[in-house]
Amino acid sequence: MGQINYRRGLPAMGVCFLLWGFQPLYWFMCTSICGEIDTFFLMACRIVWAAVTCLCILKVQGKLPQLKAVFKDRQVLKREIPAAVFLFGDWIVYLWAVQNGRVLECSLGYYIQPLVVFALGAVIFKEKMNWRHVIIIGIVVVGVVLSANGFGGVPYVTIALSLMFAVYAAIKKSLTIDSIVSTTSEILMMVPVALVFILFFRMGDNGMGSMTVIKQILMIGGGVITGLPMVFYSIGVRNLPLMTTGICQYISPSLSIVCGAIMGEALTHEKLVSFLFIWAGVILYVLNTFYEEKQRKKAAAK
Repeated sequence: MGQINYRRGLPAMGVCFLLWGFQPLYWFMCTSICGEIDTFFLMACRIVWAAVTCLCILKVQGKLPQLKAVFKDRQVLKREIPAAVFLFGDWIVYLWAVQNGRVLECSLGYYIQPLVVFALGAVIFKEKMNWRHVIIIGIVVVGVVLSANGFGGVPYVTIALSLMFAVYAAIKKSLTIDSIVSTTSEILMMVPVALVFILFFRMGDNGMGSMTVIKQILMIGGGVITGLPMVFYSIGVRNLPLMTTGICQYISPSLSIVCGAIMGEALTHEKLVSFLFIWAGVILYVLNTFYEEKQRKKAAAK
């Protein structure tokens, strides 16, 4: 990581997570204006226009040669292809959940995602786990179990999102290439499938050909709000400590709760109880991160 610059990093990271946090409202608006949209068609449009947005960003940043190098490196592709599969899965579950009024389940999933990543790291990468980590993960597990009552059954969306993104993060952990270059390559791998679906769907009454200009602009905008946060995220990561970045990521699921309320999804007493356990686990996780970082600095100073 380069030199720490909070004046540059914090605003960039703030904009990034604000855009991610309020995304449910955008997809809800798309559905409200365009009427009922097939989730796969919406996903296909998002992929294509996200790819266009990311390619434009890489062009401006002069990183297209790095992107070309990814597709020539077999060792990198062995990691990027599975990453693209899990990213696709994460996106499709997220869009389906937003369209079906399950934003709070999404929020719950993204709250516990860092902890699932941590647990996965302990299993796959043999990262050390102490008694504090066990307690924190235990509290979160209780919250997830209790959420079954609040959400009227097993929170499949929560579990799916947290697991898929955890595996995605575990794969990305082994990559050393630029984050935007890496994600752009993954999106480009999805484009052929997306284009086939769009061309197939175009023949129907709800395809792109039957959409008004405003509706088509909304589809394009979905790609822009997918790619743009990545730029701000890369700026933030380069200018902030990893600990600060990790804490900032909880902005998005918090805003998603607000989005759920705006969209008419009630935060019932049962749901609130499960969220309280999740929040307790998150707070303890953040405090423990600060503690361990302090201990590392003390050990390094000796």
